[in-house]
Amino acid sequence: MLLKTMFLKTKTLKLDTGSNIAQLFYLNKKIQKMTNHLKHNKHDYNTYRFLLQKVSKKKHLIKLLIQ
Repeated sequence: MLLKTMFLKTKTLKLDTGSNIAQLFYLNKKIQKMTNHLKHNKHDYNTYRFLLQKVSKKKHLIKLLIQ
């Protein structure tokens, strides 16, 4: 919820996808979808690999925001 409110407050354009907060918001949505998918498909290793990549990218974006 906090990420969504931050995104809506700082959104400059209708299709804002380039700012760090927007990227975090969309990454968070993708991570939630992948996590739900993996709950039902435990042996989908390809999705698990991409999930780890998305989480790593999210950590990197959070570091950039903190600086």
